Amino acid sequence: MNSQQAMTFNRVAIHDPEVNNIEGASVLVPEGWTLAGGFYWLPLFSQQADLLIQVTDPSTGASVFTLPSQQYVWTTQPSMLPIGSNWLGSVLLPPARDAFEFVRAIYLSGPLQHLGGARVVHVEDVPKAAAEISRTAGPQRAVRVTRVRHAYEWGGRGWEEEVTINLVYDRPSDLMFWWGYGTAMRAPAGELDRMRPVLSVPLQSLRYTLDWEAALEFARKLFRQYAEGTVDRAGRLGDLWRQHSAEIREIHRATWEERQASQDRKSFALREVLGGIETYKNPYDSHTVEVPAGYDYQWVKRDGTVFQTSNPQDNPGHGSNEEWQLMDRYRPG
Repeated sequence: MNSQQAMTFNRVAIHDPEVNNIEGASVLVPEGWTLAGGFYWLPLFSQQADLLIQVTDPSTGASVFTLPSQQYVWTTQPSMLPIGSNWLGSVLLPPARDAFEFVRAIYLSGPLQHLGGARVVHVEDVPKAAAEISRTAGPQRAVRVTRVRHAYEWGGRGWEEEVTINLVYDRPSDLMFWWGYGTAMRAPAGELDRMRPVLSVPLQSLRYTLDWEAALEFARKLFRQYAEGTVDRAGRLGDLWRQHSAEIREIHRATWEERQASQDRKSFALREVLGGIETYKNPYDSHTVEVPAGYDYQWVKRDGTVFQTSNPQDNPGHGSNEEWQLMDRYRPG
């Protein structure tokens, strides 16, 4: 029997004030850790919205966070616009050749500026994750996923930080679109591998709701119409969502369900790469849940809270009116 101390992961809902404060996503947060950030809308860009969050352990300073994502475009034809301009909703920028070039161009002056003098200690491509992204991105697009580990001094302490960069490219042409986004996890020097299973849970558990994804697709449609001069989106997204939410939700349901399934497959593919993670099936909604390995029993509550223990007497439902169920291991078909 494993003697590890029981762990609780609370399901935290992330609401979006721009869309009538609906629940837009949820994430599992270790008990006692903090969640900061939320949704950011980009009305001048075709992407329209981004979710930037950070989950932090106050006792160690370890954290995991998402990095800004964007759609880029590049043309081989002469252009009067300077690099970095907004060209019809995409950022005009030549495609990054690799994760290092992308980080230097996009993140080092912003969210990863603390890595400016960091030492790179390990680089690893993740073909399993790239293959799963390719399933939804389409065979006409090239995908590369790379993990880069850094070591550095910050705040008088030594740190390790691993940045994962996802790059998706259209086929090269006179007008080429490409996408870049990433995540990062950091821990005190020498602690990243030990803390990786817990740090991985928030990112792997992140799930968007049907309503929010439907609203996003609706906003993107409005953006295209606005670009064509057919609608004024400014300040109207919440009102329009209230009027048409049921219709939009049903139209988008099939796409959302496929994205949920894709996230389940991607999480399972990453489990082997990340190490120390096991995948279970939530009996309440049939989606997967990724939790640190090493526990004999994985309980889940209807609201998504997860309780891990190796003590068979630790039934979190005893003495309460809350319903808990044991989860079974998930294995892809």
